[in-house]
Amino acid sequence: MKIILVASWILLAACSAFGEWWDGVFDWRSAKTVAPGIIRAEWKVKSPRLLRIFALRIDLRTPGLRFHVTRKAPGYGQPMPDAPDFIIRTRRETTRAFLDGLCKKRIPMAAAFNAAPWSPWRKPFNHQYADRMGLLISDGDVILPPDGGRPSFLITRDGKAEITVVPAGADTGNILHAVSGFAIVLRDGKVVTAIDHKALAPRTGFGLSADRRYLYVFVADGRQEKYSMGTTHREVGNVLRFLGAHTGINMDGGGSSTLLIRRGGKSVMLNHQPGGGERTVGASVGVSVGR
Repeated sequence: MKIILVASWILLAACSAFGEWWDGVFDWRSAKTVAPGIIRAEWKVKSPRLLRIFALRIDLRTPGLRFHVTRKAPGYGQPMPDAPDFIIRTRRETTRAFLDGLCKKRIPMAAAFNAAPWSPWRKPFNHQYADRMGLLISDGDVILPPDGGRPSFLITRDGKAEITVVPAGADTGNILHAVSGFAIVLRDGKVVTAIDHKALAPRTGFGLSADRRYLYVFVADGRQEKYSMGTTHREVGNVLRFLGAHTGINMDGGGSSTLLIRRGGKSVMLNHQPGGGERTVGASVGVSVGR
């Protein structure tokens, strides 16, 4: 593994001599296997600033590959007891708790990562439930219908993946799973910015290859001066394109950014939040391979 990481460092350093490292395309042949059809890679770079990035490439054609999305909370549809102007949709939990819960059901989980932004997000920031997450569907069960605003990553009932904005009121009967993010940052292989947030922060990005065979998921650590400074909103598109994506979304970031894999029967967090914290989030996505 050390050889792989050193090789990646040298490659990225060479790219930065002619531009930023993300101007190239990553060669996934140097990646490490997580599970059948799922490989991972990580980078430590010094340009344009100190960054640590962790990524998965998921082959969506892998036999037995399944997605899992956070389900409805008990009390679904009722006003939140601690924020009655919001409706109970999901119960907030860490992505680790989400992954471990699926493993306890003897589902052969390989990885999990955070997904949608949610509300309420106001002091004291410890609400038990989540609402207003854009389109959210778990195993065909519509938790939140499309609002025509936020873009979504979705899996149809025939196993196809797509990144799109689903219009408000659209028929969702063919969608098996869906989670939404903030904005499209990569479209037709070109980086775009509907939202120009230049602040540096931890980030989570989802991307699809042009043929929609591969899903790319990455987390960039941030807000850690001597470890990783984070990326801007636009740079999420740069990183996704470097990984091989043709279309991509900036998902929930900041303290929510989480990427875990299963290794040795344990859930291992690849990225590192300041202080080692793990935030409870409104929705997570898990991937399993096998029965």
